[in-house]
Amino acid sequence: MLQLAYFQMAGSGKTKNQDALFNGENMCHAILHKTRLLEPHQLPVRIAVADGVFNSPAAHLASRFWIKAFAQYGDEQGRFLRRHHGQFCDAMAAQYFGSATTFVSATVSAQQICHICNVGDSRAYRIAASGAWQQISHDHTVLADLIEQGEALPQQEYAEIYHGLAHCLIADSDEANFKIHTMSFTLQAGETVLLCSDGLSDALSHAQLEHIWGAHHSLSDKLEALRKAIKKQGFYDDCSVVCATYHAPQD
Repeated sequence: MLQLAYFQMAGSGKTKNQDALFNGENMCHAILHKTRLLEPHQLPVRIAVADGVFNSPAAHLASRFWIKAFAQYGDEQGRFLRRHHGQFCDAMAAQYFGSATTFVSATVSAQQICHICNVGDSRAYRIAASGAWQQISHDHTVLADLIEQGEALPQQEYAEIYHGLAHCLIADSDEANFKIHTMSFTLQAGETVLLCSDGLSDALSHAQLEHIWGAHHSLSDKLEALRKAIKKQGFYDDCSVVCATYHAPQD
């Protein structure tokens, strides 16, 4: 059984949320949803987050397109992303050429196998029953690609330009060669898979994420504490978070 929960909020002073998420049942793109718990779900379950790229023409429409496509056609390996990229370009390019979004999804099978798929820097974390967080997605940024190629060092500081996206989903037929990162693992009892836009991962450090998570007991309290920690900042970005915690069946 999986316990699903999510929250959303638009960034400081914004009148729309450029993120969209699929919470296992519905697509959401609210200006504000405080933490909500869904009824426990039997396996399999699918969840996803898309983060519209803020400086693209219609970021909110790009994220909604891909979350709707995931809800209808999404698969665990992200093959639908390539199959529907042409349709994305056709739908957006005439009026909103260059609209872009990142994407991350998790599909948990009946056998508890969790498949992660991402394009861009929206993230997936595996959270152990002990509260330790592990990033299991790959940031498709210029810096992350350089680190992966051995041309940059993980602990060294680099100019902001290196943190820009190297790959995302763009409404441009010439941008069809985006990278898709996939991985899988077996979700154990008490573990959580959490998906988020960079409104969470940029706002709070790894240590802060673990501290806030560990300081609260219930899933709803953990997520709401994360949301409030972001909101306390003077400026914050759009933020969407959806997660699933696995509870083993009782004998």
